[in-house]
Amino acid sequence: MTVPKPAVLGRPLLVLDFDGVICDSIHDSFRTALNTYIRFRKGHALPLRKPLDTAEATFRFEREHPEVFERFRAILPLGNRAEDYCVMLTILYRGEAGSITGQDDFDAYGKTISPQEQREYHRLFYEDRNRLQKADPKDWSGLLPIFPGMAGALHRLSRRFVLCIATSKDRASVDLQMKAYGIEPLFLPENILDKDFAESKRDHLVRLHERHGVPFSSIHFIDDKVLHLVSVKDLGAKCYLATWGFNTPREHKIAEREGFVLLTMDGLKELGGKMEPGSGG
Repeated sequence: MTVPKPAVLGRPLLVLDFDGVICDSIHDSFRTALNTYIRFRKGHALPLRKPLDTAEATFRFEREHPEVFERFRAILPLGNRAEDYCVMLTILYRGEAGSITGQDDFDAYGKTISPQEQREYHRLFYEDRNRLQKADPKDWSGLLPIFPGMAGALHRLSRRFVLCIATSKDRASVDLQMKAYGIEPLFLPENILDKDFAESKRDHLVRLHERHGVPFSSIHFIDDKVLHLVSVKDLGAKCYLATWGFNTPREHKIAEREGFVLLTMDGLKELGGKMEPGSGG
């Protein structure tokens, strides 16, 4: 297959989040969050006593403790950065998930955990992830498959858009997975903005807008977390909630109320084509 050139002057931008949009990252996030938490919080009540060091051990734990995994999945859309996993697991081990009904509840709960603790958790999280990446890159990569249909869609979309990534993930992990997926040639390196560039997706979009000199109305932004879409709404970019990611009907209602498109994988393939999706296609 001939890979189309990733950037052509004058094309609109298609900005994609990575985790939950391109990459099915929930298993890696779950494992790293747990491994870090049992190291970080002595005396926790989670049903895990030693780190999950292989993909097989992670999937086995998910099967044996489906209630923990499903509660994690349900609360996942409310977080953003590594320190938010500390908040999530504190909520889960204290059995207080039922009191978290939306973003405001989650944010308020996060304020009960000191910034110093959250910074330390953030540091340990990436220390643990880097350790597992280096110990067995193939095993680690196996926890992060690309969503079915995504690679083909990106090759198709690269003929219509300049493809960009705005992610809260670290760049090394993004680069490793993009190589594994065979999509690395579709993205110029300078169009990949990671967690260390800025904490907010808003800052990512502003930089891409400035770098390419295109109006925000020519930027299409896809994320699986509605809080990120809300944070950039006033910029005027076209916003889409990826329904194949980790969001729930709770987030779908917010997205519809805010006027965002609920995007399906079929709808993604048609972006920029003759059949623009109105509600996901």
